[in-house]
Amino acid sequence: MVIALFGYAGSGKTSLFEILSQKKIEVHHQSSDFRHEIPRTICQVPDTRLDKLSSLYPEKKKVLVHLEIDDFPGISGGEISTSLYLSQLRKADGLVHVVRGFKNPALPHPRGKINPASDINSMTEELILSDLVMVTGRLEKLEKDLKKIKDLEAGKEKELLEKLKPLLEQGQLIRNFPLTPSEEKMLRGFCFLSMKPILQMINLDEKDLAYLDHPKELYPAIDPEVPVLAFCGKIEKEIMDLEDEDRTLFMSTYGLEEPTPPRFFRKIFEVMDLINFYTIGKDEIRAWVIKKNTPAVKAAGEIHSDIEKGFIRAEVIPFDEFIKYGSWQKAKEAGALRLEGKDYLVQDGDIIYFRFS
Repeated sequence: MVIALFGYAGSGKTSLFEILSQKKIEVHHQSSDFRHEIPRTICQVPDTRLDKLSSLYPEKKKVLVHLEIDDFPGISGGEISTSLYLSQLRKADGLVHVVRGFKNPALPHPRGKINPASDINSMTEELILSDLVMVTGRLEKLEKDLKKIKDLEAGKEKELLEKLKPLLEQGQLIRNFPLTPSEEKMLRGFCFLSMKPILQMINLDEKDLAYLDHPKELYPAIDPEVPVLAFCGKIEKEIMDLEDEDRTLFMSTYGLEEPTPPRFFRKIFEVMDLINFYTIGKDEIRAWVIKKNTPAVKAAGEIHSDIEKGFIRAEVIPFDEFIKYGSWQKAKEAGALRLEGKDYLVQDGDIIYFRFS
């Protein structure tokens, strides 16, 4: 899965990029002209449950979930509507809008002043506008095509887009519009930005660290329904350069209970409706990431397409139950394993053994 970091220039996107990857990144781009490849890093997702499982099987390799993070170049107001920027951004599975909350007179804000709530609203409007432009263009083409030849599927698509257009004109996000599974499938190819899950990530000023865990108290104008997380890029980048022992002391000095990466990944999982399930194999213990409400047969396909095709059943035990027994064999002897079919909806923390032909 690919997560795109984007936002106005000078917001601290690359600082967050480095904090998440825990390494300095050589950045080539200075503008959004895409003359250089967008920097990408592969991040391991911290997982305390996998750590506990690994402690029970120290001889097995521990394999964490990995997510790809893209660091998009900073943009100026209105620039997101350029086709090249959009075509790249639409490829991401989830969006993280990095919002500037810190003051730095030497680094002017592209929109003139520091106002996170205004930046969030402005960027949301730009995402909606980009989708409206796409819908309008597609409707014009469909109308011309349907005059030449009748097409049932094209007619359904036109009908759906005609429902969405007034919503976009009113400034509403497509993801807030109730869609049937068939309608969602119909829209999938458009990769609408206002359909994508998005996390607002505010880069706080050092003096505002007290609001790190509740940034909406600092910025009450932000819509209560908007998912928001805060970090302080300046301090966290300083922490990166310290040894482990010094990091703990430094964080304690600033009252930081937890670094940004684990907080970020928990929140982005929540925003994107992602969950983990686990497998215990001969040589490795592994975490897997899937969408909520994924049936067992599709979860099996995340491991290998052959397991999905030959799916027979899934042996399942919740994480807490497994920890209580301490091993797969003991859980099996106690009758704690459940047999589930292909339509079983995998739950967060399930430990699963897939049987297949």
